[in-house]
Amino acid sequence: MPGSEASNLSRETIYSLFSDRRRRYLLSRLCETRRLTVSTLAGELAERERADGGPDHLSVRREIEIALVHDHLPRLAHCRVLEYTTHDDEIVVTRTFDGESGLLDDLEVMLGTE
Repeated sequence: MPGSEASNLSRETIYSLFSDRRRRYLLSRLCETRRLTVSTLAGELAERERADGGPDHLSVRREIEIALVHDHLPRLAHCRVLEYTTHDDEIVVTRTFDGESGLLDDLEVMLGTE
């Protein structure tokens, strides 16, 4: 697995990637596990949102899975932060943000930790 390659991403791109709370959670989980399936991630996000007072788990889970497959995962794959293809349920980290610790600290303050 490559080392810290996120440094060649612009600040604007990194800010954009971290601007969405679901993407922040997705990236955080992938930093912990390095691999996840779309279905596992959708379930975790749905449970998290339900715990925060969101609507029914099953309806939210389907909406989250659609958003992951059609928005978040392709966006992150385009930036080469992860590998994901539509025919494979597995998500794999290909980049880390380790070299951007100052930027990530700024983002946590700006966006608030979840």
